Amino acid sequence: MDDRLYWLWLAGGLGFAARQLRPLLETYTDAAGVFAHRGELLVKRLVTPAQFRALKNSRPQDFERVLEQHLAAGYQVLALDDPDYPELLREIDDPPAVLYVEGNLSVFQHALPISMIGTRRPSAYGIEAARMIAGQLVAAGALLISGLADGLDSEAHKAAVAVGAPTVAVLGTAIDRTYPARNQTLREMILHDGAVISEYPIGTEGQKSFFVLRNRIIAGLCRGLLVVEARQRSGTMSTVQFALENGRDVFAVPGSIFSPVSAGTNRLLQQGAKAVMTADDILCEYGYEMCFEPAQLPGDAPKDEPALSEQAQAVYRLLTARPQGLEALCAASGLPSGVVMAALTELELAGLSRQLAGRQFERRG
Repeated sequence: MDDRLYWLWLAGGLGFAARQLRPLLETYTDAAGVFAHRGELLVKRLVTPAQFRALKNSRPQDFERVLEQHLAAGYQVLALDDPDYPELLREIDDPPAVLYVEGNLSVFQHALPISMIGTRRPSAYGIEAARMIAGQLVAAGALLISGLADGLDSEAHKAAVAVGAPTVAVLGTAIDRTYPARNQTLREMILHDGAVISEYPIGTEGQKSFFVLRNRIIAGLCRGLLVVEARQRSGTMSTVQFALENGRDVFAVPGSIFSPVSAGTNRLLQQGAKAVMTADDILCEYGYEMCFEPAQLPGDAPKDEPALSEQAQAVYRLLTARPQGLEALCAASGLPSGVVMAALTELELAGLSRQLAGRQFERRG
């Protein structure tokens, strides 16, 4: 029997981000060992009554269809003991027992994985800072990890795909879902060289709590976590907490004392996070010697005229030097918001448009 079936059984019985996983493996070594001793788990207080019932009333063979479904759809199923499972993630207190992966598994062997996160509604300053530092990190060879969300998460991924570098997107939804849906085009670009991962199998109904649980994976995959902009109380700050609990380095971009979206990052700096003004401030912590100036923006050099989709061409014709909102572009183009956002992503990666704060867009070039 495929060993992954034991892990799927264990993951299904314990639930997501279960704190009981680590003690179970310390006692019984692996999922097959847990299955062999399943009758004693409650007596030894290694699981909750609900978990015990779920594990007792199911068998590894019950998950054959789940495994086949994911493999047939092109997803890779990594159990915690799989050699391809990300080593850094394996070390955290509550790693996923099973990880679903689409894309390039070799990215998990990268020497310098850096997670970059921030608010979904950044200021113009935050967007520019994210673009600059993310571009510099990619130019230095770092692997950028983020959550495929709107705002600063997307900026990390865009900086990588713009130069054909790998990046990892961690989903807070089932592996076959993209949230927000307008980032489907960006997801497809990520898959050219990078990977999209989730601990949630196909068909999992979404819950708000999943995004917080997802944040521990973003923190667990990296050596260092960079926060560009964040409010004091936000999902971003939960990722920081996971990073600190698991011994990851935390970096923050200083911001205005008058900006609420910099209140969280400025507080992190007060508490001992390292201030970042260029990628050098991160790279030097890991023995990399670069020389980036704040004005250096990878990708500003002239490029050949890119080939654009019809939708991107239509949206580009509407863009001007005056910023316009998404609703105005949808109304003028007659295209739905998801299509317009995909076109804007395409234009931005081609260096032809720029997103400003408040989801305003302007022409470049």
